[in-house]
Amino acid sequence: MNTKIQAFFLLLLSLALLAGCKDAGTEPQPDPVTPPPPAATVSFSQHVLPILTAKGCTGCHGGSGGLVVGTVADLLTGGNHGTAVVPGDGAGSNLVKKLISPPPFGQRMPLGGSQLPDSTVNVIRTWINQGAKNN
Repeated sequence: MNTKIQAFFLLLLSLALLAGCKDAGTEPQPDPVTPPPPAATVSFSQHVLPILTAKGCTGCHGGSGGLVVGTVADLLTGGNHGTAVVPGDGAGSNLVKKLISPPPFGQRMPLGGSQLPDSTVNVIRTWINQGAKNN
């Protein structure tokens, strides 16, 4: 087989593989944890930490960019871009800003992963709006 025909078949194979790939890391994926009822108090240990753990954030942010995300105290301390969480201000908190596109600095989190569904980001935002308590 000549090289033009081989290149053509290779191109067709590549296109077929890409067509079968639904997610290139940009589509929101199912929630890693069950969100609390809308009127419920959001708990860091029951609702927020499992999201951060399921997405690998607690391992990835073990000091990357100066940020550690495993505890409320760490989130309040923040990293190189300031505090990650401003209690009472979910929309103004860097943690929420980095989970939506486009973030104000750097890349959207989780890095290299699918964008979190709005319902998952809303759990984190609600926890922050409720005062970012260590509960």
